[in-house]
This record gives sequence, C-alpha cells and structure tokens, in this order.
Amino acid sequence: MMMSTLKVFTLNCWGLPLPLLCKHHQERIAAIGDYLKVQDYDMVVLEEVWVKSDFQELKQKLVRVLPFSHYFYSGTIGSGLCVFSKHQIIETSYHQFHLNGHAHKIHHGDWFGGKGVGLCKIHILEGALDINLYCTHLHAEYNPECDEYEAHRLAQTFELCQFVRNTAYNCDIAILAGDLNTSPTHLGYKILTQHASLKDCWAEKNLSEIECKESGGTCMVPGNIYTGDVAQSSSPFGVRIDYIMYRTSANVSATVADCSIGIGKVPQTNIDYSDHEAVFTSISLTKNPVSQQEVRNSTLTKDLRDVFQQSLNVLDNGLAQCQREERFFQIVVFILSLILYVLNNYLDVSDYSSNILLVFMFSMTKLLVGMAIGFCFWTAWILKRSEYHGLTACKEDLLKLLAL
Repeated sequence: MMMSTLKVFTLNCWGLPLPLLCKHHQERIAAIGDYLKVQDYDMVVLEEVWVKSDFQELKQKLVRVLPFSHYFYSGTIGSGLCVFSKHQIIETSYHQFHLNGHAHKIHHGDWFGGKGVGLCKIHILEGALDINLYCTHLHAEYNPECDEYEAHRLAQTFELCQFVRNTAYNCDIAILAGDLNTSPTHLGYKILTQHASLKDCWAEKNLSEIECKESGGTCMVPGNIYTGDVAQSSSPFGVRIDYIMYRTSANVSATVADCSIGIGKVPQTNIDYSDHEAVFTSISLTKNPVSQQEVRNSTLTKDLRDVFQQSLNVLDNGLAQCQREERFFQIVVFILSLILYVLNNYLDVSDYSSNILLVFMFSMTKLLVGMAIGFCFWTAWILKRSEYHGLTACKEDLLKLLAL
C-alpha cells in the first residue's frame, strides 16, 4: 500500500491585454509568479493567461519549483489555459468545444478563444501514480437575468463530462481544475458530479458549510477591489464558479485533507491577484498494490435522469433561439439586398459628379451595405448552422443516454 499527497492550485488570472478594462495587469501577473515560486504545489492550473509573454514570464519564474509546463493553443487568441507541474508531463492533448458563443459578439470574445478542455498526463515516480489533469474555462455568463449562453455552456459541460469519462479510465486519479462559470445549483455542476462521478473538493472538505449561501465564493467576492457595486448587491457573498474536482480508479482511495479559497492581497499593496479567488486543495491518496478492475455502471440514477431531462429543455430553448436568430439574419440579408439593388439600379449620382463628397458618401453606403450583406449571410448560413448542429449533437447524445 502506497500513500501520496497531491497539492493542486487553480486561479483565473484575468489576464486580458486591455489596460482600460483589465486593471493592474502586469503587476498582478508578476505577483502571481512571485507567489507561486515560494509555494510547494504539485500542479498549478491557470486560466485567462491570454498574453503569451505572460506565460513565458511565469514559466521563467517557476522553472525551479514547477519545471514542467504547457500552454494550450487554440482559437484566434489562444485558450488562456496553462499548466505548471512539479512532475513530468508525459502527454498533452486539447479538445475544443463544438459551441463557443457567437462570433459577432466581439465584445464577449469567448468564440475567439476556442474554448475547450486541456489534458496533461502526469506520472509521479514516487508512489507510481498516473494522473490525468484536466483544465478548462467554460463560457462566461454575462447576464444572469437573461443568460443567452446557457445552452452553449450546458453543451460544453456535457462535452467536458464525456471527454473525462472516455479518457480517465487508465489513470489512478483524474483531476479537473478551472473556471466552470457554473454554480453548484446549476445543471452543469450536477452533470459533472453525477454523470462524470467527479467529487468537488470544497464540498468534500466543507460538507457542513456547503449548504450556506456565503460558503466558498470565488468570484464577485466582497473585499476584492475588482468587485463592482452592482455585483456586490446582486451576490453579497460572491458566487462559487471555480473548482477543483477529482475521481479515482477502483484501487485508489482519496481524502481531501485541505481545501481553501483565496490567497489574500498582493504583499505591500491593496490590490488583489485577480477578480477571481484562487482555489487550493490537498488530496491524500492511498494506492493498493493489487489493481482492481473498474466496472462501468451504465445505469442512470433517477436524479441523473431528471438532470438530463432538464438539460434537454435548456437545449430545446437554445435550438429555438438559434433558429429565430438564423431567420432574423436571413431576413436582414433579403432587405439589405433589396436596398443594394435599388442603390445600383434606381439611384444615379452621375449628375452630381462635381460633388465629390456626395459621390464618396454614396459609394461608401453601397460598400457598407455590401459588407453587411456578407456578414449577415456568413452568420445565418454558416455560424448559425454550426451552432444548430452543435446543440443538436449534444441533444442526440443525451437522448441516447436516456434510452439506456
């Protein structure tokens, strides 16, 4: 019988390369590196490290304590996900989610990040442990009162769940860390804990407190200087959306020895490390020398069936919204095409050729209408079709599970 302890840390670093929106960016990234290099973590998972030079800075600072690292490249601007490990990373892979928000919502930006789930396979010689470390950052919830991305995030959660289930069978422990943008009361959390059999470290360690609303907030937390007044009034105790979860193989038993949230302020300043709070956990593992064959249970519990049924309702709403938006952009294409036809065939500015400003404005109007037609055509017949197929694929997968 071999015993080991794993110390895991995760933080959404809020590393947007936008000085006006992302305050104290450089100072916070440097402080995160300074903090981590004096700690004794086995694995560190960071989200929202969008700037590659920030990753290189962290990598250089942590090379002595966490010599192995990996950045997951994806999408247009990168996934923002990176991993640092005390132990050798022997294999990496990345699965990009089929649904990642809307490309035309440039101010949200999730689509350009190519969000997904990264996997680092790590082998620890001491204790002969094989670890699957998963890191992810699901789609943000920009408006809790009218969450237009609920179906997308739920589909991402189910995709994440299936990926973990289908890749974690040959490891001793699977650890999922990251910003799930999902609270413990949401369907996505229930899918991960019930269908993927992942255990929430905070809930495991703080079982008596977990029922309290003020327990474990990791975002919009009072006292964090980046928490706005509106957020504090709507969520006076913050919301718990950052997690470390785990599941073990049949011959490994695990106990959460410690789980804490937050690392305080940057020393000698009044600023926080991020607009999110960090999550740290220490997991004690006992590995039996004789391997037991793991048996997969394909029978769904009643609670999980109820979760899947509710998920189908969310996906149906998402499909209906997708079809409405598709028809809207198709109608816009038709109207703008008529306008462009009229401009080309019934309006003649040749008589005003001496008026350079008028000719320029007319030409620019036709150009902008043409560009708008192209954008709406691309959105209606390409992006919305892809979104519809992504939601349908998730729905079909759920229906197959419910048929068991």
